Amino acid sequence: MVASSMRSGAGQSEPDRSYPGRIEHVAKLSVSLPDDLVRDLRAVAHDNVSAFVTTAVRRELDRRRLLTFVAELEEELGPADESEVARYAQMFAASAAHAHDDEDASS
Repeated sequence: MVASSMRSGAGQSEPDRSYPGRIEHVAKLSVSLPDDLVRDLRAVAHDNVSAFVTTAVRRELDRRRLLTFVAELEEELGPADESEVARYAQMFAASAAHAHDDEDASS
């Protein structure tokens, strides 16, 4: 079911294409992508392109929010100590490798 209300943004009106999904309210959106990207997308997403794209968009938005947060912290507290960044990066990499090894062992 397509809602008949109109939403405005950036000086233009567009129909509200939201509808109730299985889990939450979703909006139908049309995007244009290069043909090669569409082929690659369909090859990995199979029959659930929407779920794949939703995950990718969420990750990108989270990444941008994190970068904004880090920039705000640097503005407030100054730049990060690079030796500390390197130390925590090594700890994270070791933890991720250990978690991956645990997954392999349980398979």
